[in-house]
Amino acid sequence: MTLNIEISNNYRITSDSTQIIVQRKHLVDPTLSPAYDADKHSSETREEWRNWKYCGKVTQAIEIIARQNVFESDATSLEQLRNEISAFKREIRRLIGEDDLL
Repeated sequence: MTLNIEISNNYRITSDSTQIIVQRKHLVDPTLSPAYDADKHSSETREEWRNWKYCGKVTQAIEIIARQNVFESDATSLEQLRNEISAFKREIRRLIGEDDLL
């Protein structure tokens, strides 16, 4: 059995027999591919989950996602950034039910 936990709209945690895998969601526009042939392929944009980072523990995966959320933030002040980080941590604690995880 493997993990398949969506952490946010763009990240999820999965696993294989030896490691925890953080996946990122990507939008794929097949019409941008050099191999695209309108007669053979759909032109519909699709979502794909791609392996992004590998971890030994779920807590490491969550920290990586939290750190990436900081990099992708549109915050314009430290207070706003702090609030986003706190909101992410609260959501993870709510989902897992453990206050000492983060």
